[in-house]
Amino acid sequence: MTKKPLIEVKSLQKQFPVYGPFGKLGGVKQTVHAVKDVSLTLYEGETYGLVGESGSGKSTTGRTILGLTPATAGEVLYEGKDLVKLSKSEMRKFRKELQLVFQDPFSSLNPRKRIGQTLEEPLIIHGLGDKEERIEKVFRILDIVGLQKEHYYRYPHEFSGGQRQRLSIARALIMNPKVMICDEPVSALDVSIQSQILNILKALQREMQLTMLFITHDISVVRYISHRIGIMYLGTIVEEACTDDLFAETLHPYTKALFSAVPTGKKQERIVLKGEIPSPLNPPSGCVFHTRCPFATERCRQEVPALREIRPQHKVACHYAEEEKQWSN
Repeated sequence: MTKKPLIEVKSLQKQFPVYGPFGKLGGVKQTVHAVKDVSLTLYEGETYGLVGESGSGKSTTGRTILGLTPATAGEVLYEGKDLVKLSKSEMRKFRKELQLVFQDPFSSLNPRKRIGQTLEEPLIIHGLGDKEERIEKVFRILDIVGLQKEHYYRYPHEFSGGQRQRLSIARALIMNPKVMICDEPVSALDVSIQSQILNILKALQREMQLTMLFITHDISVVRYISHRIGIMYLGTIVEEACTDDLFAETLHPYTKALFSAVPTGKKQERIVLKGEIPSPLNPPSGCVFHTRCPFATERCRQEVPALREIRPQHKVACHYAEEEKQWSN
């Protein structure tokens, strides 16, 4: 059975202007290249994990896909409709189907509003149901994420970190979305609470046939929850594969270094990359990874590698991915 593409991201770019001491009056001094030519596909009912170091552009990619941050260039096709070209009023019609779970649930919850008011707000904005129907729906959603009716009347500061993240998930689910983008939803939680949130997300996905983009820097988390994984470095995707295939054999030098840092209980060589991630203000020419890659050649410094399929459903952006020396220890 062929999987149906729900969201197709094509050559997505996002740049942020950097102004001088006089602000916009002085003109643009530099440009931050946050997202550079990202292409990926989210299939119906799957979880796509987006992994990378801090500053790699993962969160910006997620927010740009949802239109919360306007794209500089590229396409975001949702069921064939390009979201990038829509006005704010046109985009509003799709908000019910495209939801975001924020990294910090406390800062995303209004401290002056009771939880019931916060969860009802999107229903009111979209004119869904009367007062009794909205309250009943909020009660159902609270039950789904493992909370109780009495929590309807409480304020955000009365909840623990794990409970606030459940509330953030509840707010995203209240509109019955088709797509949910989770931006580091468990990074600030204890390990035991992380597992509870991840299990809730997996169960909800099965029951509601949710399509999820799961953004994280935690390799073990993304392995547990994702069907496919994209590895991001300095605003570009350098490797993409099904989860089992990627963990069976990595083909990009950056992915191999990233995975070598994860404790497995087995004897393995730790690959330590030299240098720091280049600044997105002045990204390197050619392959973005060539400044830290032990296998870089002159071609890598001058020519940008395309993200190409080396093996079935396994894509790599590396000129020498087929050569054994790239992945042999």
